[in-house]
Amino acid sequence: MSNTGHVAKANLGVHKPGWRAWWLLSLWLSTPPIAIVMAFQLQPAHVVLDIPVTPNPVGYFWWEEQSSQLSYADSWGVLYLHRKVGTAYAEDQDWHTAEAVFAHFNSWLTANGWVYAGIGIENTGMEAAVPESRLLKPEQIRRYRRGSDRGIQATVMVWPRGAGSGFHNSFNVVVTTQRPSWAQLLQKDLD
Repeated sequence: MSNTGHVAKANLGVHKPGWRAWWLLSLWLSTPPIAIVMAFQLQPAHVVLDIPVTPNPVGYFWWEEQSSQLSYADSWGVLYLHRKVGTAYAEDQDWHTAEAVFAHFNSWLTANGWVYAGIGIENTGMEAAVPESRLLKPEQIRRYRRGSDRGIQATVMVWPRGAGSGFHNSFNVVVTTQRPSWAQLLQKDLD
């Protein structure tokens, strides 16, 4: 009796990996791409609008710019806020009324995919994101929504500068954008 037939059938040193080995390999290979995607998702992403405005004699229109995050105790995630403040003068921008200022910003926003959403911000959930709204009349505030991205909003506020400032026919202009984080969007979907 010879063992040659049995040794050939033994397949010494050959092992076929099972489904668990393939699963562990695919998990190991997919971890870095998943980590990269999560890192990008968790990064702040403020919406910055670069609306062209004729500069004032000092060389610029926007004199203040802020990026911040707003969170609520009873909400997941944050709102990414971006705020620009400028001063419009009738002589420089040729805006003699608040409606002329609104018309300029409305034309740029609607030409770039934003949809007009109305005046004022009462009961819209934007009150904390736009603190000036507490002091302004509803007609001094215009709201817009990004047509392609849910939850992204812009607010344009225009009001005349005080008579005591010595600047007649001048306006304060504030443009604020807000974008919810992915966690806030998830919470809204689950509600």
